Amino acid sequence: MKIPMETFSSYVGETLMYCQCIEHDIKEIFLSFCKGQEEEFRKRIEEEKWTLGMTVTALKEIDHQSSKPLFQEVDYSILFSIVRLRNYYAHQVYLTFCYEDEEDRFEEAYNKAADRLISERKLLASLYGRVEDVRIFRTRAQ
Repeated sequence: MKIPMETFSSYVGETLMYCQCIEHDIKEIFLSFCKGQEEEFRKRIEEEKWTLGMTVTALKEIDHQSSKPLFQEVDYSILFSIVRLRNYYAHQVYLTFCYEDEEDRFEEAYNKAADRLISERKLLASLYGRVEDVRIFRTRAQ
């Protein structure tokens, strides 16, 4: 095994944490553009149960109107992919190997899932740091 199952499970938890924190921070960044209407938009986001995709779309529209966008196109592509990643780690990752009957097939599937997890966890950790920095900057600038 590439990494012990305990480490794998810990990494899955961290990956989900990064996804949740990024979603929260993206909503706060979006709200920072709503000068004087933050609470109205916060209530709307909660009542309409905005998804991460809806929030990223709204933020991208506002951000691209700025002369100095906060995020580049590649960042938005990654932000849109987080929904898929979150769903995979919340609902699918363990199913990719847990039901393999043969030890060799289990090991191969597990190692493939571990490689993907290690790579995507690293990507999300980096994105989380950048998004958090923008949130802190935007909310302090108000």
